[in-house]
Amino acid sequence: MNIDELDLDYRLLRLFLTIYDEGSVTAAANRLGVGQPTVSHGLDRLRQIVGDPLFVRSGRSISPTAHADEIAPQIRVLLQGMRDLTRVVTFNPDNPDHFARFTLGANDYEVAVVLPALMQRLQACKADIRLKILSISGEDHFVSLLRNGKIDHAISIQSAGKHADIAMQALFRERMRCFYDPAFHDGPPDTLDRYCAADHARVIIGANDVSAIDDMLRAAGRSRRTALQVSTFASIPNLIRGTKIIATLPSRLSENMMGGFATCEFPLAFPGYGFAQYWHVRNAANAAHKWLRSEIFRIARNLI
Repeated sequence: MNIDELDLDYRLLRLFLTIYDEGSVTAAANRLGVGQPTVSHGLDRLRQIVGDPLFVRSGRSISPTAHADEIAPQIRVLLQGMRDLTRVVTFNPDNPDHFARFTLGANDYEVAVVLPALMQRLQACKADIRLKILSISGEDHFVSLLRNGKIDHAISIQSAGKHADIAMQALFRERMRCFYDPAFHDGPPDTLDRYCAADHARVIIGANDVSAIDDMLRAAGRSRRTALQVSTFASIPNLIRGTKIIATLPSRLSENMMGGFATCEFPLAFPGYGFAQYWHVRNAANAAHKWLRSEIFRIARNLI
């Protein structure tokens, strides 16, 4: 009979440990809930595969051979590892014995709009939860970071791009508004002429120099003068306060970093756009990651 180590499976290894622990084929059969012939047949297969008797008669009972004593601890560890492969690890944010470490890719818009409520939630949990935030500079960047495991999640502008290994969940919609210091303006830049006549600040994240607003103005035969360009939204308020510079930014920033500035509608029909959270499919079933995604989604629903 051609039998080799590839014929070993979980059931045979469990059968070996049961006989080893019980010291009896009959007791092992009772514990496993099978007939004694089934256990005897399995033991015969093991003996052929291993090339050792494993158990020998010792009076009315059986005793393990030296080889059985040698391999029993290894098999015990192996079986536990096999059980761990199929065990769904739970995560309870209210259990002080549980812990989670998350690395989230986001820019300062998401940090200002979404993460304060998330941090309050994390701090209210009894579990040991820690969050690390890394800046991202566009879809290609955060997809690469998700794939190489540098980040676990990303929150960014919703993209139409499709990636087989990257999951996405839409969160909320956003629109643009104009922000300005009312002490330095006679009125809001709410017409196209006033808007184009003003000095502007714009935020360009990453290495590109593309602006959807400038593209829209160009298509309408107009243009604007960019007096200031920065790479973060958080730079804007301190730099335009006390000046005539206006900034066209996501509307929800009025509730945090752009508080105290006057606002008006952008004078062109700028289409609304969405934000989403992203994660790699390898984390799809992880209990702690699923919990974090549900919390981010719950917070985002309150923004709608």
